[in-house]
Amino acid sequence: MTTADELLGRLAALDREELAKVLAHRPDALHEPWPRRLDVVAARLATAQSVNEAVLGLSLPQVQVVSAVQLCHALGRRPVPVGEVGKLLGTTAETIESFVDELAERALLWRDPDGIRLPELLHKKNFSAEGLGQPVAELLGEIGRSRTARLSQTLGLPEGHKELVHFFRDGDRVREVFGTAPEPTRKLLRDMADGVPEAEGVLSFHTAEGWAFEHGFLFSTYYGSAVMPIEVSLALRGPDHQLPFTPAEPGYAVTHVGAESVEATSSAAALRLLDRVSAVLDRAGVEPFPLLKDGTIGARLVKKVAKDTGGTPAEIELAIDLAAQAGLLLADEPPPPRRGQKAPPPTLAPDPDLARPEPALLYRLLLTTWWEPAPPEYEADVDALVRRLVVRVLARLEPGTAIADVDALTRLAEWHAPMLPIEDFAGYLRDALDTAELLGVVAHGAATATGRALLEETGLVEVTGELVARARTTALFGTDLTAIVPGSPDARLAASLDRVADREAQGTATSWRFSPASVRRAFDQGSTAAELLDELGAIAAGELPQPLVYLVNDVARRHGEAQVHDVASVVVGEPAVLAELAAHRKLAKLGLRAVAPTVLTSTVDASGTLDALRGAGYAPTHHAADGTIVLPARETDAAEPRVVVRDAGPGDRPPDPLDHAERLLAAPSSGPSLLRGQLARAMSDRYAGRLTPKQQQLCWQLEAGIPAEIVYQADGGPARLVIAYPELDGDVLDVWSVGDRAYRRLELTRIDLS
Repeated sequence: MTTADELLGRLAALDREELAKVLAHRPDALHEPWPRRLDVVAARLATAQSVNEAVLGLSLPQVQVVSAVQLCHALGRRPVPVGEVGKLLGTTAETIESFVDELAERALLWRDPDGIRLPELLHKKNFSAEGLGQPVAELLGEIGRSRTARLSQTLGLPEGHKELVHFFRDGDRVREVFGTAPEPTRKLLRDMADGVPEAEGVLSFHTAEGWAFEHGFLFSTYYGSAVMPIEVSLALRGPDHQLPFTPAEPGYAVTHVGAESVEATSSAAALRLLDRVSAVLDRAGVEPFPLLKDGTIGARLVKKVAKDTGGTPAEIELAIDLAAQAGLLLADEPPPPRRGQKAPPPTLAPDPDLARPEPALLYRLLLTTWWEPAPPEYEADVDALVRRLVVRVLARLEPGTAIADVDALTRLAEWHAPMLPIEDFAGYLRDALDTAELLGVVAHGAATATGRALLEETGLVEVTGELVARARTTALFGTDLTAIVPGSPDARLAASLDRVADREAQGTATSWRFSPASVRRAFDQGSTAAELLDELGAIAAGELPQPLVYLVNDVARRHGEAQVHDVASVVVGEPAVLAELAAHRKLAKLGLRAVAPTVLTSTVDASGTLDALRGAGYAPTHHAADGTIVLPARETDAAEPRVVVRDAGPGDRPPDPLDHAERLLAAPSSGPSLLRGQLARAMSDRYAGRLTPKQQQLCWQLEAGIPAEIVYQADGGPARLVIAYPELDGDVLDVWSVGDRAYRRLELTRIDLS
């Protein structure tokens, strides 16, 4: 009987609540397409990948109980009595019971009236982690019959494999024979029994080692080493030997930081993240980010963006990474270069078809992208597992309660998931904790409402909406040409101030400073003085100070004092201004030459001339050849986006284990599998016994589990469907509809294989 067959019988005997617990602990069993029947669930749970994923989520005592059961199983105790496991771990059977129940809820073992049984995938042959070798039954199977006969004779046993195994599993008899060994042999065997069950350079013709090999206390391996059987190691360790067992969590101290303080910090982090992502998208929209050969953004560019936006490199890296993973930024591969030219690097720029989500929705998109990243193909996503582990451990505490000691948190997290394949557990945890704080999922070492909502998979819309609603929408304008936002500005306020002023500081409050250059920047984008003053007045907590009004009007008066036209290029302006320009030392590189009292020619193109004039303190405007003003590209000038981000609908949410348990128990436990060629034969009747090669290929494709596109003649008209995983039920084809994310029953006579 295979593991899947045995598991099917166990699952079928469960009630709705018991099956729901298994499905909740093993969520991969409910991956789309949903399992039709329990035999599909059993087949999924019986795979090595599924078992490995389940083991990664076990706590330290659960792992220790499994190891003890595996050891007892290897020693021939099948099924394994719970009392034997308790004895091996130095505790009572009652203590072990709860851990066995937890493991049974994960379908990693099951209980019978006479003991515990393990699925075949958890049968263990290597016990090096426990400092033990191989079972004697396996070692005896690797030696010849003559060697077995000599060993039986040496030990005074009837000849036979069974008698030898029985002898070595009797610790008292093994210790009795051990007492007759020479002292050098006993010392060698004691050293190996204490945790070195396999050793190099131990040769059977040496005096001390020779006795051990002759009496079966050591066996030679194919690669020249000597190995001690598990039974011998345990016997020499003594009848009171116990395996490590740590049922209680490591101790830790908690700090009460206050729920209000935690949520305030979480809100500030959320708004800061939104500000960084918006700044990254705006900047990449104007000038796409070049990518390095490894597909990342260069550190120099990250530092520059951080400096320009008032953020830190860690914040900008996170903003770019999440925006790219969420599809807000797309990589664009440049066309192949012409012969002799160097290929430009690929770039990262905003998706032109995607509308920028409103702040709360954008925050949820970033959170879920971090919480549920696209999994790697062939290995566990360790980063995702650690971040979930950190939030889960902290969320067990009361709101506003933190574990401030990161080392204590590391020990606690490692106790909860000791099987994660990580060498530097502390490093991974610190990285996860730092990122969680940048996202507002953790604050001051405590889980926030956002973190709890991610963990519980409910209430995220309400929590994120409340956080974003705390953002400031007005600024305090000072007579010293500054604007201050106490707290966190919302995205629109920050964008308005960034357009016309430069950020100076950020923390509990964010400040901006206005200057002629920053105000001119807004005019270069096409604003007028009236529009700019109206916009600033709308975000001011009071009246705009007169110095700021004067600055805006003065820059407006000077804006356009010189005009750069697209020719190659021409500078147009008042004679006095142009005479000043022509004599300016900093502009000598432009090669300015007067061809009329109001016209200068430049040897540099319009873009270079504009940059040089602005660098020298002037406020030129850019004009096309026909005299019209050229404005820089702005986000509002782009084509109307065609794709809108929305919150997950009911079908996108995680499946409910209770609902699926009820459905699965109501369905037959197993069903017939589709045989090769069966679908083609059934469909041939639909086409009068003749299928085209393409139609045959579609049938074979479906039988192989590869989705295929068909046309279904439904009552409301033809519908194009992508289907997979077909099963025949008379004249009906039961299929998984990829678009509907549900099973559909299609009449064969209505299916067109296009």
